[in-house]
Amino acid sequence: MIRYEAMDERRWRYLTWTVIGIWIVFAVRLMIADVWDETNGMLAFSSAAMTLGQKLQFVLTKSLGFWRPLPTLLVTLVLHFVTDFDVSWRVLRLANVALLLGALAVIVNALKAAGAERFVIAIAVLFSGSAVITAGWYANIFDASVLLLLSIGLSLLLRGKDLAAGVVFGVAFFCKESAALILPFLLVLLAAKRITFKRALRAGIPAALLGAVYFFIRSKIVPFGGEGDIHGFAPQYLVPTFVNLAESFWEQTLKSRGVLGFVWLALSLAALRKPRLIAAALVFLSATAVIYWGMFNEYQNGVLIHHLDFIGRLYLVPVTLMLFLLAVERRTVAMAILLLPIVFGGIVTWRDHARFQRMYKRIYSTAMRGTVKPLTVHYPAKPLDDTVRGVKIGDIPDASVTVNAETGRLSYR
Repeated sequence: MIRYEAMDERRWRYLTWTVIGIWIVFAVRLMIADVWDETNGMLAFSSAAMTLGQKLQFVLTKSLGFWRPLPTLLVTLVLHFVTDFDVSWRVLRLANVALLLGALAVIVNALKAAGAERFVIAIAVLFSGSAVITAGWYANIFDASVLLLLSIGLSLLLRGKDLAAGVVFGVAFFCKESAALILPFLLVLLAAKRITFKRALRAGIPAALLGAVYFFIRSKIVPFGGEGDIHGFAPQYLVPTFVNLAESFWEQTLKSRGVLGFVWLALSLAALRKPRLIAAALVFLSATAVIYWGMFNEYQNGVLIHHLDFIGRLYLVPVTLMLFLLAVERRTVAMAILLLPIVFGGIVTWRDHARFQRMYKRIYSTAMRGTVKPLTVHYPAKPLDDTVRGVKIGDIPDASVTVNAETGRLSYR
């Protein structure tokens, strides 16, 4: 019997490694061109106009529309020392790949110790729209960093190391504000009887204290909800955030509005079975909507070159936590069914992000081949002044190139 169990374990391990290998191949194939915030980061932190000390001081004391010091420091260091524009963004995307795989490894080991399903969650995490866009855009390093730290904290928590878990949860705030989701998730674990009330407090108090320290410092650098903050809290956006997040939760895209997404969410909640646990999960989902207030107001509706191309990053932490819950509750069938919207969303995200990048690669290639610098491109939505490759994008009606945002096609004059 032991021999058969060992053989079965080896078989699943080989399958898991195969799945990871396939995902890495797709992640590497998605490294087509740096886009949007990636390019702006390279221009800012690869520049010799500032010393390394000045760059680090800026990151620690100035607003970038946010204040997330730990991953921003890593990005700054890489871009300072790796100044080749053909290399640096790839290095940072590989860093995101490593962070995601590290988080998955911690989750899988924790689930193994708990005797829970691991193979399905490996597929669900990696082949989701959130993981695809996180691996495919290094500006998502904030979400990947938070996920890794929360995964480590959950592993510590399941092993009874509550205070250590709470400290790790608290440190995660310094990667991104979405680390706050761990606090309502402790309520979920309490409702699931995975931890006691005392243990929830032992983990939650240090997490909350470190989170308070983070938000205090952040408020001095970026007034919360102010004009300089990327996160607004307009009252009229709260209901759309709840509705659109619920509809898109498992597909992890805002490509187009539908009703099937509500069915997937209802299925995942019903699979939890216990009314108390379902109520706690609803509190967790409500907290997710509040944290992401104003970020789910619209759908992409067929427009390719759009800021919602990157929206998948926002689902990474809450969806992975929900998958973790389903796994520890041994709801394997429900997880397997949810692979339908998850993988579909991952495929669509991969396809559209590849098309998005190819458009920018054509712009860069045209600029590099051209004799007139800079190459001007009319696209007001996302200005760029790339002095390295000689590209200027913005509200330039008489530009040499115009962008069809819906299709990603370029028109030349």
